[in-house]
Amino acid sequence: MNNHKTPKLSKELHQRIKLVRRDIGNLLFHFTRTPDTDFIKIETKYGSRSMSASAFGVLQKILYEGKLIGSSNWTYGETCICFTEAPIQEFNSIFSLVAIASSEKERPRYEPYGIAVSKKYLFEKGGRPVIYDNPSAFNELSSFQKYRFVPYDPMNGVDFTWEREWRIKTDALKLNPKETLVIVPTSEEAFDLAYEYAKIEADIDVDGSTMGAYHVPKWLAVSLDLFGINL
Repeated sequence: MNNHKTPKLSKELHQRIKLVRRDIGNLLFHFTRTPDTDFIKIETKYGSRSMSASAFGVLQKILYEGKLIGSSNWTYGETCICFTEAPIQEFNSIFSLVAIASSEKERPRYEPYGIAVSKKYLFEKGGRPVIYDNPSAFNELSSFQKYRFVPYDPMNGVDFTWEREWRIKTDALKLNPKETLVIVPTSEEAFDLAYEYAKIEADIDVDGSTMGAYHVPKWLAVSLDLFGINL
């Protein structure tokens, strides 16, 4: 433990608060988006393959390679992987903007394909919530914390607090299938993904004879339509 003082909060009350608050969840989401390239290169155990660029294609690359790749575009030169802690049911309106956007510039960064991990899991790996503050506060941070900084200046229209962002500073994050939830729009896509990445095992009878085969899913997938999010 540490010496930092915090208000008293019983374990029972903490659990009840989390149950009634719609804006608090235990998961962190990393959603994909359509890249600027025409094709996506995917490395598999059978060699490389290419597919048309799309948010779904990026998700397939993540699942085939079993990892997320970091970027330094918005993190002051530090390679990071970004997540959002906003609960999944709150993304209905965000995802709907993709369908009604009249141009690429009006499309949000998020599309309804991605993965989720628990806050506890990412925190143990080194992931942390970002620091939203006045741009002038950046130089007050140590060099070890600057990757977490996101400017907040509502007087000049700079406000990204809606993203509820977390970051982990790493070149790549290897995903543990047992700790990862795959997110797709429809139950049909979730079903197809479960079988596409499944391992086929022989079904052996008690006498040692082969009775057939069965699929052992590698990734657990859930569809947004189960949450009433129909895109």
